[in-house]
Amino acid sequence: MHADWESLRSFAAFVDAGSFSGAARVLGVTHATIGRRLQQLEQTLAAPLFIRRADDIELTRLGESVLAAARAMQDQTRQLARTLAGEDLRMEGKLRLACTDAMGTLFLAPRLPSLLQQWPALDIELAMGHQTLSLARREADLALRFARPQDGELIARRLGVVRFYLCGTADQVAAWRHQRGSAPVIGYDDSVPDIPETRWLAAHADGNPVRLRSASLVAQCMAARAGVGLALLPSYLLAPELQTVESTPQLVRELWAVFHRDLKALPRLRAVLEWLQACCGEL
Repeated sequence: MHADWESLRSFAAFVDAGSFSGAARVLGVTHATIGRRLQQLEQTLAAPLFIRRADDIELTRLGESVLAAARAMQDQTRQLARTLAGEDLRMEGKLRLACTDAMGTLFLAPRLPSLLQQWPALDIELAMGHQTLSLARREADLALRFARPQDGELIARRLGVVRFYLCGTADQVAAWRHQRGSAPVIGYDDSVPDIPETRWLAAHADGNPVRLRSASLVAQCMAARAGVGLALLPSYLLAPELQTVESTPQLVRELWAVFHRDLKALPRLRAVLEWLQACCGEL
C-alpha cells in the first residue's frame, strides 16, 4: 500500500479549505486534479476518508489517521526547507518580509535604496496586510509585529517604538479643541476590533461622529489629509498638512522583528535586520 505525497498534500488542503475548489486555489492546480488525487488515495487505501454532510465534511477514522500523517509530513518538509534556507550563506536571493500596508508602502519602500545599494543581489518581497503569517510554515521569512511572540521557536529583536498621534487638518484639530465630542473621526473597521488603536478610539472618541472606517492606515492617512476627520496615525505618516491635537503621543507601541530560529544564520536576513534597525531609528 503506497500513498504518494501529492495525494496526501491535496487531502490536507481539502480538509483545510473544506472544498475541492478551495484546495485547488491553495495548491495552484485544477478542481479536477484535487478530485482525482483524493479518489486515487481512497482507492489505494481501499476505504473512504470522509463523508459529506450538507455543507460540511466529516472525516472517517481512517481519514483522521491519514490527515495526521499528512500533517507530520508537511511539518518535516517545512523543517527541511527552513534548514536548507538557514544554510544558504549567499548574500543574494529572496527574503519575504511581512508588515502592515502602511509600514511597507510609506515607510519601508522609500528606504529600500539604501539596502539594495549595499546588497544589490537581494530580492525583497513585502507581504503586506493585517493577517499574521506563519513563520514556521515559511509564509514569511521575517515579520514586523507589535507584540513579542511567546513561541520558543521564534526569535524577536526589538526595533524601537511607534508613536501614534491623533491628527488632522487645522480645521479638524480646532474642532477637537473647541468641542471634543463633535469633531469627526476616522476609525477602524470590524476586522481589527482588539488592537490598542481601536481601544483608544473607543475610550476617547466613542461618541464622536465617524466619517470613515478602514483597517488600512494608508486610507486613513489620505482621508485625514483631505479633511475627512481626525485619525490616530503613526508618526511616520504625519504629513505636513496634518497637525496633532497634542504634542505628546496618544499611544506608544513596541515594534519587533520576528523570525524563526532556523534562519538566524542566514546572511540576507541579518542584512535586512540591520537595515530595519537603522530605519526604525527614524521613528
